[in-house]
Amino acid sequence: MNIYFSGIGGVGIGPLAEIALNAGYAVVGSDMAESLVTRELEERGVNVSYDQSGAFLREQHTLKPLDWFVYTAALPSDHPELVLARELGLHTAKRDELLAHIIAEKKLKLIAVAGTHGKTTTTGMMVWTLKQLGVPVSYSVGTTLSWGPSGQFDPASEYFVYECDEFDRNFLHFEPWLSIVTSIEYDHPDTFPTPDDYRQAFVQFLEQSE
Repeated sequence: MNIYFSGIGGVGIGPLAEIALNAGYAVVGSDMAESLVTRELEERGVNVSYDQSGAFLREQHTLKPLDWFVYTAALPSDHPELVLARELGLHTAKRDELLAHIIAEKKLKLIAVAGTHGKTTTTGMMVWTLKQLGVPVSYSVGTTLSWGPSGQFDPASEYFVYECDEFDRNFLHFEPWLSIVTSIEYDHPDTFPTPDDYRQAFVQFLEQSE
């Protein structure tokens, strides 16, 4: 599968690109400016462009047809690359949809950590503990880590530990093997109009867990 990441240097998209690369997918992408993440990806042979006019996307699709166009939630609906990706008939998705696809395709057991507060710390502690125990683990944490990359795919792993964010109802893309909710306090009114709507989303998330 050939995947194009728009915003490949971001804290959410960058680790996902690393995961996809480690999982054996072809990866290419773009961003507005160079960053530590883009430099690390380029060192691994990933072709990254800092021109998001659409020219690079069209060029890459011509060289090797793209299957997925994955973009950050910050990308506006009229962004040139997103508009072109839809014109080209590519499958367009935000990061959580692709991650759910990878987890299902690799037959991993998802341990999803959600909650208004504490999910980043809890996810990081869980991954660190599994590593200390010698348990192979794939994961994605929404922050930088002192002891490893923010996202990693281990071919030997049985589990994928993920910081599952409720913003934009992203966590509803998943059907976890195990769900953990650290806390619930009304947040993201732009996505959830009322506190009850917010709580119901967490109920649905837990109901989707095995």
